[in-house]
Amino acid sequence: MGLSIGFIILFVAFSLIDADAMTAAISVGFAWTTKNLGAYFQLLLLLNLFIAVGVAVSPAARARIGDRQRPDMGTFKWVSIILCTLLGGGGVFFAAGEPIYHFVVTPPAFSSEPGTPAAVPNALAQSFMHWGFHAWAVLGTLAAIVLSHHHYDRG
Repeated sequence: MGLSIGFIILFVAFSLIDADAMTAAISVGFAWTTKNLGAYFQLLLLLNLFIAVGVAVSPAARARIGDRQRPDMGTFKWVSIILCTLLGGGGVFFAAGEPIYHFVVTPPAFSSEPGTPAAVPNALAQSFMHWGFHAWAVLGTLAAIVLSHHHYDRG
């Protein structure tokens, strides 16, 4: 925790001292990460989706977290919470705004000219990666399972 707090303090301090240098450093880091690790991130998202589907169709789907006979809430309420959280937390704005942004500013993985007809499928592809089944697999299932396990089983 101390490392995280120290990083945040350094980040804020450098941002206040020289915002342009911090912006340039973030841009360089983002470009390097996208170029060198972008495919790995997409493979990890795909693997995460397969794990979530695998858990859902396996006997592990019947596991109860927290040694309870009955869950605190039913499936409908659980799915409602997940849907409202994801949609309210970002989908309402970003699901509509992100394709437009990627149309105007080409994502690093693509080479189309911004604002042209060729940029449309690339903008939609990038947005579907962020708001499609992959995001639901990451946020709506696996993250929820891990957080629930730590809350109920580990206190």
